Amino acid sequence: MSHCIDICAVKELAPGQRRIVDIGDYDEVLVLNLDGVYYAINNVCPHAGAALERGTVVDGVLFCPLHQWGFCLSNGRAIDDDALYAQIYRVISQDQRLYLVRSSD
Repeated sequence: MSHCIDICAVKELAPGQRRIVDIGDYDEVLVLNLDGVYYAINNVCPHAGAALERGTVVDGVLFCPLHQWGFCLSNGRAIDDDALYAQIYRVISQDQRLYLVRSSD
């Protein structure tokens, strides 16, 4: 089962922009618009705990600002360690709004 969390209006997250979404339980998700494609990843680096919102993106990989570990935005996999993943989420656009799809376990 899953539920959607309202992020913002589509026009409020232009290409190149980022936004932090609070999903409860002290968890934050970083939502990015890369050339019209939306990605969402947990804002905490699973390697060292740094805030990923300050990281750089190169070719679909988000690099942690602390130790430069890279995480693929499409699947969350660390590029330097196949066993390490950052939680990713699906973003959908409906009625000119963006929503974060969060699965409930």
